[in-house]
Amino acid sequence: MLKDYSFRAKKTILILLHLLFLTLAVAGIGIIHMNTTRGSGIATILNEDFENSAGFQEMFQTNLNEVFQYVSYRDVFETDGYLDLSKEMFSVSRGGSPEIIYTLEEVLRYAKSQGFYLNDKFEIVNDLYLYDNASTATDQIVNWRAYPTDHQISEPGDAYVSLLELSREVLTCLSSYYKVYYHMIVNPSNFYFQIFYTDEDEEIISYSNCYDYNPDELLSLGRYCYFNSDTAMVDSNLPSTPNGISLAMENNNFYDTPDYYMIAAVDTDYYEDDIYATQRDQFDRTKELLKDGLLVLAVGIIGCLISLLSMIRLSGYQSSDPTTPTLYSFDMITTESCLALTCLCAYFALFLGEKVGFRLIHLIFTESSWPFIEKLCQAVILYGCCMVGAFSLLRRYKTGQLWKNSSLRKFKLGLEDYFADRTFAHRLFCQYLTFLAVQLAGFSCIIATIHFRTVPAAKILAIVVIAALAAYDYHTYRSLFLTSGQEDRIADAIKKIADGDISYQMDLDGLSGKELKIAQQINQIGTSLERALQEQVKSERLKADLITNVSHDIKTPLTSIINYIDLIRREHIPNDRVQEYLTVLEQKSQRLKTLTEDLVEASKASSGNLKMDMARLNFVEMIWQTNGEFEEKYSERHLELISTLPESGLTIEADGRHLWRILENLYNNAYKYAMENSRVYTDVASENGMAWFTIKNVSEHPLNISTDELTERFVRGDVSRTTEGSGLGLSIAQSLTKLQGGTFEIIIDGDLFKVRVGFPLLER
Repeated sequence: MLKDYSFRAKKTILILLHLLFLTLAVAGIGIIHMNTTRGSGIATILNEDFENSAGFQEMFQTNLNEVFQYVSYRDVFETDGYLDLSKEMFSVSRGGSPEIIYTLEEVLRYAKSQGFYLNDKFEIVNDLYLYDNASTATDQIVNWRAYPTDHQISEPGDAYVSLLELSREVLTCLSSYYKVYYHMIVNPSNFYFQIFYTDEDEEIISYSNCYDYNPDELLSLGRYCYFNSDTAMVDSNLPSTPNGISLAMENNNFYDTPDYYMIAAVDTDYYEDDIYATQRDQFDRTKELLKDGLLVLAVGIIGCLISLLSMIRLSGYQSSDPTTPTLYSFDMITTESCLALTCLCAYFALFLGEKVGFRLIHLIFTESSWPFIEKLCQAVILYGCCMVGAFSLLRRYKTGQLWKNSSLRKFKLGLEDYFADRTFAHRLFCQYLTFLAVQLAGFSCIIATIHFRTVPAAKILAIVVIAALAAYDYHTYRSLFLTSGQEDRIADAIKKIADGDISYQMDLDGLSGKELKIAQQINQIGTSLERALQEQVKSERLKADLITNVSHDIKTPLTSIINYIDLIRREHIPNDRVQEYLTVLEQKSQRLKTLTEDLVEASKASSGNLKMDMARLNFVEMIWQTNGEFEEKYSERHLELISTLPESGLTIEADGRHLWRILENLYNNAYKYAMENSRVYTDVASENGMAWFTIKNVSEHPLNISTDELTERFVRGDVSRTTEGSGLGLSIAQSLTKLQGGTFEIIIDGDLFKVRVGFPLLER
């Protein structure tokens, strides 16, 4: 009990650790995201200096553009180096009224009356948002402007503007002037610039915030950009050369001087406290935060993986014994229901997060970070819901219930049960009909997507449908291929059993449906046949043992009877009737002795328990000898023996003693059952490498019995059993023939009885 409690505590600690490491991973992702700009690589930021960063390049380009704007506006607003409010800004006239010239002071007062002014960051601010009709009326014709502008006149109506629009133009130019004047001239800056124009009289027009530096000193400060009128190339050690320099220098060459140059440089020691120093410090802090974020993310990911693997290993077990996985009540539902319920819970959790959690996020974090944090929260919610479903599937897998407790498996088994009791034609028809329906539906969807091909979703749907059709076609082909393979296996099994391998058992792995049912039935047939054969062999063995034992037991008293009969004869009893009795006893005892010997020999022949002394024999000579032995005997029943034998001998390999027994049994069979006053025909011939001996006669009794029955023991052609045959002659002859590698055939045609015995011929 204590072990189980500690095991559950261990699982709880693993879950808490996983949540902790997951929090660290999420925090690391948040730190990295908050301190990187989109599209910038983390490795690039960690490995580069501030002077090589995109932020430094962007600030340098911005300051350079602002300097060129300052050059354009300085003489517009200054007199002797100071801001002059009496400077004339523009001249307008309205209708036929005389020209009106507005000074900088008048423009600023008018703009303030309309709510426009510059804040401490030199940005244009509007407090009113509502203007009077006179301020927005475009009834002013501009005669001239003291400042450069991008306003283009393409038709007469473009010359008319409102006084408010002109005032905003002046404020915009003043804003650009103040940004450079305040940040780079009045206040110290790490950005230095010099722009000098020299006319033909060698009068210098200069714009600079560092008159005390010569060009070489500026070029040695750190990052710089240099351009003069003698070349079209810009000399710079920045990661990328600033653009627009040549055009700006020409546009600001108001006196059309032939000689000029421009130097812009940044002191990379950052002695002055300006935006460059601030951004450099922020860049260094960002690098440190990124390093911390990467460390936190790495620790979180590694911890999550280790704790997750440990949870996977322990999931489903209630104790430290890893052999008894268990399921919770949630795991008892079907696999598809588990997946559907997991998706439903994830959707509901996302809905709650959007309606409740996102509002809390809006209260805690700044607006710029809302989209990222919302997506991060959605990912965490999905991760949690998916983990619950995944661990349920894992426990099912460990207990073997993942596929076993699925609705798809039940549906599949239902289909297999349905088709298992149907014909192959019915099953093939249903499969083909389903294939046609799926192809028709798929091609209909493809045609529809072609019709709506301008819709982006239609292209995706077409790709999905084509992929699904390809997968279904492959599944259908694979199913037919596997089915044909199963049928081939069944055919091979039937062939092996038909060839005599009745103990063959099919491997049921890979079989399903009706094929599995047929294979099981084939295995049952093989098992039943093997059991029946074993029973038959056992019965034959018992029968042979019984015959042998009974024959042995009969021999002993039979021998005594024969001996005593012989002793009585030697007494020469003068009674004729007694002599007749002794003759009958002697005949019957000899017949019983012959029957007993035949029984023993038949038993040994059928069981193969005979020793064969194989030798080369002249088959024709054996037939001549046998004919000679039985000619006198055949004459007793008036049987004429007619033989057709080749002049040359036929050599075979056989046991002479047993071959004589075969011939003796066949000749005796003809002697006993041939019709009196008829002929018995024998012949020997060679055919297809075989030496064939044939004996045929007309039966005295009707042959209303099959050839197979005639070779069974104790079966006689004389149904009334009036002859002295034992019914074992043909059975013994057949068994002895097979033991010597020969062939034994019985042919019945009406009352014609014919036997053929063949042995393989040897070379002469």
